[in-house]
Amino acid sequence: MSYMNTKIPFLLLVLFIGLNIPLTAQQNILSKIHICFNHPIDASRSNGVVAQYSTSFISDTMAAYVNKAKYTVDVAQYDYSAYSSSGVGAFATAINNAYSRGVKIRWICDGSAPNSGLSLLNSAIPVLPSPTTSNYTIMHNKFIIIDVDSPDSSEAIVFTGSADWSNEMNSEDYNNHLIIQSKQLALAYTQEFNIMWGDTVFGGAANKTTSKFGAYKTSVKNHVFSIGGSKVELYFSPTDSVNSHIFNTIATANDDLYFGMYAFSEDDDATAIVNCAKYGVYCAGVVDQYSIGYNAYTTLSNYLGANVAIYTGSYIYHNKYMVVDPSDTCSDPMVLTGSHNWTNSANISNDENTLIIHNDTIANLYYQAIAEDFYIINGSALKKETTGCVTGIPAIAKPSDLNVYPNPASDYLNIRAKGYIPEKIGLYDLTGREILSTVPSMQFTSIPVDGLPNGVYLLKIATANGSTDVQKVEIIK
Repeated sequence: MSYMNTKIPFLLLVLFIGLNIPLTAQQNILSKIHICFNHPIDASRSNGVVAQYSTSFISDTMAAYVNKAKYTVDVAQYDYSAYSSSGVGAFATAINNAYSRGVKIRWICDGSAPNSGLSLLNSAIPVLPSPTTSNYTIMHNKFIIIDVDSPDSSEAIVFTGSADWSNEMNSEDYNNHLIIQSKQLALAYTQEFNIMWGDTVFGGAANKTTSKFGAYKTSVKNHVFSIGGSKVELYFSPTDSVNSHIFNTIATANDDLYFGMYAFSEDDDATAIVNCAKYGVYCAGVVDQYSIGYNAYTTLSNYLGANVAIYTGSYIYHNKYMVVDPSDTCSDPMVLTGSHNWTNSANISNDENTLIIHNDTIANLYYQAIAEDFYIINGSALKKETTGCVTGIPAIAKPSDLNVYPNPASDYLNIRAKGYIPEKIGLYDLTGREILSTVPSMQFTSIPVDGLPNGVYLLKIATANGSTDVQKVEIIK
């Protein structure tokens, strides 16, 4: 298969880097982060780079990278279902070949999943199943770390995404895959791996005495990275309160928000999406039929209606991602993706990994995918968005440019400015005394007010040109 069916081929990007030819912003991010879907995409939504899809990513691309590994390969995979060396079984062959040429291999799997593909591995490769006692739930990660120990930092690679490894997951179930070239990100994934493994020795046996899974883990140190000039966040469940990051990502939407989710039962996330829609954000998404019946689904379907597409096909809609503001490059477009379904167990007990990528090109790639999925599953097109940018600061911050909610508030007061970043946000009592203030770095700001007395306050939002919008807010606990 080809690496990328885009206007900027992957191998050409490698050539640009080798020759020190300056890359454009799109080329720079695509030289570090490669996205692949396993179902067709809507290329008409492209902003210049057409998304790639392939039905043989696991067996072809992942195996090809393992075949090039020089030093180490660490695998953390919920389930690897393969019964022969064909199809996804080819990945086991690549692992065995790497082990034979001296690459140090470690493999963590879920102890309760079938993992039939492990029987294809060389028996000398150390494998650690997660505990199956009542104190643990599941090790639901899906990631590979390649050559993090290489002296050449460009060789450090992380694979992750939504797919379990089976022929169905590869070609039939809806999934997304990521390849990320980043030494620092690979080190953070390795730190998480070592916590579960109970040891730091590459290729060595796991230490079951010090191994920690689920709520017993400690959090990795680094969560924010710069990759290809873009901010990338990494969080692991359950140590990093991932649902709070999901909720906060939803709350940043100013123009449009899309979600593709296998299991969606978090009521708070559904309510946050509905609140975005109420304040004028175009919201739509796809959920699998197994999400039907949850309160979250009811919340979404009651308000979004036909903007929620239900996949009822023979396979499953296994993605777990969200795209925020792909139509507005001024509004910090981002993608949240990984292994984490939007469920309580994923948040508080499972071992999961979640990435948030702040980049308009990556957001557009996912937008192409969700647009085609929605059309195929729902039979109707998403609202046609154009890639644009609201520039400049409004002369006057009109009320229509601001959403302040909830009002009355009890715990947090959320301020969403559309088309500009406020110069300052201040909360004052009725005598004019400043109670608190903040200088925001983005269009969405959340202010804690749970420590303030009940009453009416004045919220002042200042723009760069000196104009100020004043709104009354009430705090009731």
